[in-house]
Amino acid sequence: SYPYEWCFSQLKDAALTTLKIQKMAMDFGMTLKDCSAYNIQFKDGKAILIDTLSFEKYIEGQSWVAYRQACQHFLAPLALMSYKDVRLSQLFRIYIDGVPLDLASLLLPVSTRFNASLLSHIHLHARSQKHFADKKIKIDSHKMSRFAFLSLIDNLESIIRKMKWRAAGTEWADYYKDINYSAEAFENKKEIVSSMLEETDTNILWDLGANDGLFSRIASSRGIYTISFDVDNAAVEKNYLRSIKNNETHILPLLVDLINPSPAIGWENKERLSLIERGPADTVFALALIHHLAISNNLPFYKIADFFSSIC
Repeated sequence: SYPYEWCFSQLKDAALTTLKIQKMAMDFGMTLKDCSAYNIQFKDGKAILIDTLSFEKYIEGQSWVAYRQACQHFLAPLALMSYKDVRLSQLFRIYIDGVPLDLASLLLPVSTRFNASLLSHIHLHARSQKHFADKKIKIDSHKMSRFAFLSLIDNLESIIRKMKWRAAGTEWADYYKDINYSAEAFENKKEIVSSMLEETDTNILWDLGANDGLFSRIASSRGIYTISFDVDNAAVEKNYLRSIKNNETHILPLLVDLINPSPAIGWENKERLSLIERGPADTVFALALIHHLAISNNLPFYKIADFFSSIC
């Protein structure tokens, strides 16, 4: 999965995991030379680092070469999602090396300039990048003590930990509170889904339009690795927070718009795979979804059938 498919708390956990690993590395005389969000994946319900080539030996007095990426891949997008609009996470689809700091500075509310950490790490950092863009700088011209190095990491960690986004107020945030099923009919639907899973040999399942993952958990509770997709940020956020709270290791909530699914991007359109290229799954759920595709989005039934056929 990729950062533009993560909810707010997934990106936040990816950031905190990266900074935690940086601090651990220092205990072993190592440091991270890059800080790309793409170095993080989610496995067994937890964020993990997958790029061991990111480590290099720490040299006393050197500054943190991954600082720019830490700000562009984590701090800036989280700040934009928290202070402006959670949908700005989709800037990752345009800027593969994180959100440019000058753009983040332009989009963030003026009030963030009165936050000392955001002023330093984003607004003044962006101004500094612009100032030195066409100037030659000696690599060893800016010495940083070990204490200052660790203080920088601690400061980034502190401000990211404090950032919040409340998953509410969207069309689908409280979907299951307002459904038009009777209690009996809803239980019957769950029984039908469960009985159909009995007839399949499924290791990986994709639940499309999963909302907060209620039906995804029917599959994941059986040990089936379940990717739980939804277009609504609040629904995915609630789904992810629930999976963390309950220590669920067989479910991965992701943000995907099926009308405009994640494309292949990067060099030769091969660096990041499209959604379809990462399939197929053994089984796909499309529960209460077809009418949204056919009626709301004018998709012909044969096109919908072709799509399901290609991913399952």
